[in-house]
Amino acid sequence: MPPRSFAGCKRCKSRRQKCDEEQPTCGRCKSAGTQCRYAMQLQWGGRAFSRSRFGACMQKLEYSPGEFIYTTANASPSEVVPPSNTTVLALPKSVDPFSSLSTNQKSLLHHFLSDASQITACHSGMQQEICRMLVPMALQTPSLLYATMAVSAIHLQALHNQSENVKSAPDIARLMAMSLEHFRKELQNPESRGTDALLATARTLCLAEIHSGAVQPNSWRAHIEGARVLIASRGQEGSSPSSSEGFRRYLDRWYRSIVSLTALTGNGPPIGGVTCQNTVQTVSLPGESPDYLDDYWGFTVSLSAVFRGIGAAAWKTPPDQTADDAEVIALESSVRDLIDEGSRSPPTFYPGVVQGLSSDHILRFTLCNEAFQHSALIQIERRLRRAPATAPAVQRSVKKIIECSEHIGPSPGLSPWTMLTTPLFIAGCEAQGQDRDRVRQLLSSLHDTIRVPNVLQSLKFLEQYWAHQLDENESWNRFLDRMRFDFIPY
Repeated sequence: MPPRSFAGCKRCKSRRQKCDEEQPTCGRCKSAGTQCRYAMQLQWGGRAFSRSRFGACMQKLEYSPGEFIYTTANASPSEVVPPSNTTVLALPKSVDPFSSLSTNQKSLLHHFLSDASQITACHSGMQQEICRMLVPMALQTPSLLYATMAVSAIHLQALHNQSENVKSAPDIARLMAMSLEHFRKELQNPESRGTDALLATARTLCLAEIHSGAVQPNSWRAHIEGARVLIASRGQEGSSPSSSEGFRRYLDRWYRSIVSLTALTGNGPPIGGVTCQNTVQTVSLPGESPDYLDDYWGFTVSLSAVFRGIGAAAWKTPPDQTADDAEVIALESSVRDLIDEGSRSPPTFYPGVVQGLSSDHILRFTLCNEAFQHSALIQIERRLRRAPATAPAVQRSVKKIIECSEHIGPSPGLSPWTMLTTPLFIAGCEAQGQDRDRVRQLLSSLHDTIRVPNVLQSLKFLEQYWAHQLDENESWNRFLDRMRFDFIPY
C-alpha cells in the first residue's frame, strides 16, 4: 500500500487518493481537467489544526472596529452579533487563517506553535496561553508576524547546530528587517498608536535579538526602551480595543521581568530611571497582596524589586567606591527575609496557575526562585560591596545556585529549567575550580535542551571572562565595559 500523502493537493486529499504531488498541477487533476490547488495542513501535537488546542482559539477571531468580524464555528449568522459599524461575513465552512502566507512562512509559524514557543515557557499551560494570545494578533499585525517568524527561524537554526551563525543568517536578517520596516510604519499610524500589538512587537523583537546572542549596544536594549515609551503612551491613549486584559497583563509581566533582569546583570543605566531609594522602600514595605512567584519569570514579584534596586545602586556608585551602606543592608535584608519566608511556606502563584502544576513542578519553581535569590546576594556582594569572588558569602551562593540547577535539571516536558541562564551565568562568573566545570556542563545541557543561541553565547563569554579577567576583583560588569559589549544572559 503506497504511503499516505500529507502534501498532496486538496482534490486528492478530499477523494482519499494517492497524489503524485506534481506542481502546479498533479497527474490526477491534469487527467481530470480540473483545477489543482495545494494547501498546507498545520498540525499541533499530531492533530489537525481545526482540532488542535490552537485551532480552538481561532474559532472566533475579532478584528478592530471598522473592519469585520468572522467566525469559522458552525454557528448560524444570527448567533454572531457584530458592532453596528461592522459587516458580517458568514462562512459556513472552516477557513485557513494562514491562507495568505507562503509555504515557508506557514512552516515558521507552525514551528513557533509546536517548538519555539516553548523556550520562554515554564509549563505547558503558559505555552498554550502565549500561542493563544500572540498568534491571532500576529496574523493582524505584519511587524509582529515577521518578528515571531524571526524567533522561530532563530530556534530552527540552533536546532540544526548553527547557533554560532545565527546573526549572519540571511533569512533571519531579512525577517528582522521586514519586521522593523512594518514596525516603523505602524508606529507612525495614528490608528495603531497605543495598541498592545505594537508592545507585543517590541517584546518579540527584543527576544529575537537576545536569543540570537546580540552583544552590540542599542540592539536588544533599544527595544526595551521602546517598550517603556509604548507603555507610557498606551496609558494616555486608553485601552486597546483589539486586546484582552489577559494579554495586556502578560505584556506587562514580560516588561517588568526584562527590566528587572537587565538591572541585575546589565552594565548600563536602569531602564526608566528607577531610583534605588524608591525601590528599597517598595521592597521593605509589607505587601497588601501575596508575593506571587511569577510563573513567567521564575522568581517572585518582591525579588524583582530587589533586582531593580541592585541595578540602581550599582549605577550611581562610582567604580572605585562601595555603595551606600544603608541601601546595601536594606537590599540584603530584603533577600534574606524572602529566603526565610520561602523556607516556612510554599510559594504563592497567580490565581488559576497552581491547579495546572504538579508537586514536582512546584518544587522546581521553588528551586528556581531560590537560585535567583542567591543571584541577588552575589550581585550585592560583588557589585555593591566590591567583595572579591573568593569571599565566603559569594562562594556559598555560587554553590547554592549550582545545587538548585542540578536538582531542577532537564526533564520531560516544560519546566523552570528554561529560566536558568541568568542565575547559572551569575554563578559562573564567580565560580572557582570544579564549580566552573559544573556550570559549564549545566549551560551546555541547557543549550542542548532549549536550543537558544544566547545560552551558548553565555558560555562563550564565561570562557572569555575566566581566561582574560584582570584579577578576582574585576567583576563581570567591569569586564563588559572593558570589552565594549552589551550583553544579557537571558
